[in-house]
Amino acid sequence: MTKKKIKDANYKANVAVQDEKGIVDYDPDKMKDVVGGEGLSYDEYIAIQKYSRGKIRGSFQLCYYTTPLGFKGQIDRFTENKICFKRIYVDGMYPDGLCFEGKEDHVWMDRRGFEQFKTGDSVSFWAEIYRYLKTGDGKIIDFGLRNPEEIKKIEAYELPSDADLMKQELAMIVCETCMLSDSCPGPGMCLLPRGAKQRQVDAMYKFLKESEKNKQ
Repeated sequence: MTKKKIKDANYKANVAVQDEKGIVDYDPDKMKDVVGGEGLSYDEYIAIQKYSRGKIRGSFQLCYYTTPLGFKGQIDRFTENKICFKRIYVDGMYPDGLCFEGKEDHVWMDRRGFEQFKTGDSVSFWAEIYRYLKTGDGKIIDFGLRNPEEIKKIEAYELPSDADLMKQELAMIVCETCMLSDSCPGPGMCLLPRGAKQRQVDAMYKFLKESEKNKQ
């Protein structure tokens, strides 16, 4: 006698579940949002999402489920109908009001709206985040940007550096592991002595950079 396959406890539930590997959206209605995924069955939809974890643009995915505040990037090149950004910087906000930043490399978008700019320009804009089915080395449901608005040219120095982004991630780690976290009133209201949080962040950053040098 063959054993009956037990379905996931969240099967066809209106939930998106996150674990250490990533996010799986079980809502059947969300299948309609996947560009190019019109022919997928629900089981395929779930299986592809599980396979996609760790292989997608995580910063865009995070904005898809939270609140995107805007994007910045430097134009790398154009094709006839497309634009490629060397890197896109993401600003977003969690439901509790805490802001976050992220980055994604080599992002392609429709060229429409960027016609007046040239290679090397840095721009800020708002855009819609969408999901699409990417095929190739296995099917993946990834995240992209479309329908840009409020496009403005900015100076290159307005783009955050890799060090800025790393230090922000380290600051979040300091907050999450702080013994006073349960009493913390919220972002910008640190209960540690003045400068203590920044010193921890700087020390962690220095340790990471020195570790990178030792590996080379």
